[in-house]
Amino acid sequence: MTRSEPLPSRLTYRLLPGAEDFAAVLALLDAYRHMLAMLAEIRREHGLRANVVALIERGYQRVRDETGLPARLVTLGIRDFAQLSSGIDPASVISLPLDDKLFAVKGAAEIALTTLSGRRTMAYRVEGYDGPWREASPARLTLAGDALTIQVGVAVTVPKEDARPMPETILTRVGRIIGGLSNAALDAVEDRNPLAVAEQALREIDTVIDDVRLDLGRIKAEEHRLTARRGQLQGELTALPEKLSVALESGREDLARSGIARQLDLESQIEAIDSSLGEVAERHAATAKALQAASAARRDAEHRITLLRRPSPKTADPLAGYGDEDAARAGRLDRSLRAVDRLTGTASAAADPSIEDLDRLHRDHAIEQRLAALKQGRPS
Repeated sequence: MTRSEPLPSRLTYRLLPGAEDFAAVLALLDAYRHMLAMLAEIRREHGLRANVVALIERGYQRVRDETGLPARLVTLGIRDFAQLSSGIDPASVISLPLDDKLFAVKGAAEIALTTLSGRRTMAYRVEGYDGPWREASPARLTLAGDALTIQVGVAVTVPKEDARPMPETILTRVGRIIGGLSNAALDAVEDRNPLAVAEQALREIDTVIDDVRLDLGRIKAEEHRLTARRGQLQGELTALPEKLSVALESGREDLARSGIARQLDLESQIEAIDSSLGEVAERHAATAKALQAASAARRDAEHRITLLRRPSPKTADPLAGYGDEDAARAGRLDRSLRAVDRLTGTASAAADPSIEDLDRLHRDHAIEQRLAALKQGRPS
């Protein structure tokens, strides 16, 4: 996106990549230089000069096929190339354009950068502000010697303070319940009615587990919706190059221009969906871990309640019989899975008893492996 006026400030991030990340950036820059060489050849052959529309039509798909560069970087690179002087040596180029689809600041310590081998996350530090920012692209990645930087055009604003408290998410709720259960259960042993306290804690864990299962169902439904939409957009994008060629061969540059505009819109939407799918995958993994942790806390609570209901001598092993309370959860599990089906409209795979048996077998196998390791004196 071009601007008529420069942004007032330029912010510089100094990246601190590891060896593999640095190699990935070098490969990305090499592929970008190769793209510039290809575009220079196309411009000479067809006398295109700074015609961005014709460069995209004749070079976009070829560059994508031969370099493997991300679609968004190819589009930005063609625009960048159109502004370069015709005599520039591609091998001397040390920077490439970026936008918010190609990199993202992940908090106060890390930046994620799209490379040929996928998204790379690396540490950074802020070098400072100067300015102004006169580039057409929102940001640039530059490699000067071994110094790797990302420079971004910014308009500095003062954010408004938000005094509202942060809502409690499923994950923070799970952490709070798990953290509180152990203290509550241990402290309640000396209470006059420890069994009632422990059972109340168990009921609260059951509620959390049901909520987490419902959240997992919603995440899966969202992933399915995003994947289906991406397939539709990708199909339309794949069909466009042939249509653009026909339009140019027919002398309808106006239609080709409209088609390229649609091509850019589709690429932006696909990049956004890919980003959303990545976030959904992260949420799914985190929520699945929260479910595992809550289930483990429930097993611990059930065992404590069993000991309270059937008091044993103080010398007895407190771990004896741990994990034998699984059968009582079958009804609650089935109710939770049916609730997921009603809310999301997607069948829950875990409703199949064979899948439950598979999960149980996997857990039993992990237990046997750790037990064998302990017997051999190895750390588990």
